[in-house]
Amino acid sequence: MIPHKTERGAAALERLKVFEGIPAPFDKKKRMVVPGALTIKSLKPGREFCHLGKLAHEVGWKHYELIKRLEEARKASSEKFYKQKRLAIKAISEAKASA
Repeated sequence: MIPHKTERGAAALERLKVFEGIPAPFDKKKRMVVPGALTIKSLKPGREFCHLGKLAHEVGWKHYELIKRLEEARKASSEKFYKQKRLAIKAISEAKASA
């Protein structure tokens, strides 16, 4: 909440920029997620955490191994796709350089 009725809050609202989607200078940049940074950002320092799947498995959920196997397959597929994409980008850049 911003105290919008005060002078300080009104000035803060004037400085605020809000975009729907990704604004022009940033739409061409590569987007990425760093899982380690998300953990650090969302937890207080020194707090312990656990993954929901492991917790559910410990109290009797029977699909932990299935989800683990599917996640490994997804990561392998994603890595294969990423390598193919990098090769395609490299081929395109080489073709542009030679043309």
